[in-house]
Amino acid sequence: MAAPYKIPTPTLLYVHENLLPHVRHRFGIDSYEYQLATDFIAHIAAEKNVRMGTLEEQLGSLYLQFFPPPGAFDVTLGFGRKGEIIARLLNRRWGCFPHIHRLDITRYEQEDGSHVLKSKTDVSIEEQIAKAVTSKSIAIVDDVLFTGFTAFSILNLLPRHACDCIHLFFTRGMEVTRKSLEEKGHRAAVGVCLKGKIEEDVSTISSMNLVAKGAIHTPTEGDISYAQRQEWVEAWFPARTKRILDLAHAITTLVKSFEPTSETEETIV
Repeated sequence: MAAPYKIPTPTLLYVHENLLPHVRHRFGIDSYEYQLATDFIAHIAAEKNVRMGTLEEQLGSLYLQFFPPPGAFDVTLGFGRKGEIIARLLNRRWGCFPHIHRLDITRYEQEDGSHVLKSKTDVSIEEQIAKAVTSKSIAIVDDVLFTGFTAFSILNLLPRHACDCIHLFFTRGMEVTRKSLEEKGHRAAVGVCLKGKIEEDVSTISSMNLVAKGAIHTPTEGDISYAQRQEWVEAWFPARTKRILDLAHAITTLVKSFEPTSETEETIV
């Protein structure tokens, strides 16, 4: 298997903070787990290249880009649970996503370090799309736009008649990738849009992915967290690597699973 991709320390690392709400709801604010998570986030936030962000900030930035709100779409594809939840949140404000369909998809790492998009169910991605996409007005919603691998993979599977009438919405992501989508003729909106070269100038991660097994699906190591790629943590948090790694591993051990176990946890993205 190829060695994990070595990444540089970005000038700006935007960290989407979604860990504390999850731990607070499951264990309570007086719990040892919540104390550990609070300490963990404090060390991350103290890194000079880090900017912390929240879903509320990202949604607010997205709302400001549309006045009046977008017109209603015939169908909305939410990428996974997060895409579906975000689409529902946007629909409460805009009312433009009346028919939301979740695409149960996820990205898998391959032995050579590349990635492949797979269905999380027995229904293939192509079949999921065929069942959902029956008209021309299509919205696509996801939480993060990074390299665009997932977005472009799905766009390439959409029927030809849909290609000129698609609008993509993301709560955070990379300006360079947003421009790549628009250069292909697609309209794309990003809430918190980060400008610069990916990974060198700017990057983005979520705090939960640092500790949640399943953030990365690998062929040999199974489901792992970002913190299990120590060289990544060293690049992202050079001043506090050891402490952040220690806390991350402790949280992973204590919490065990970050899969939603309640309706409230389902909405934490």
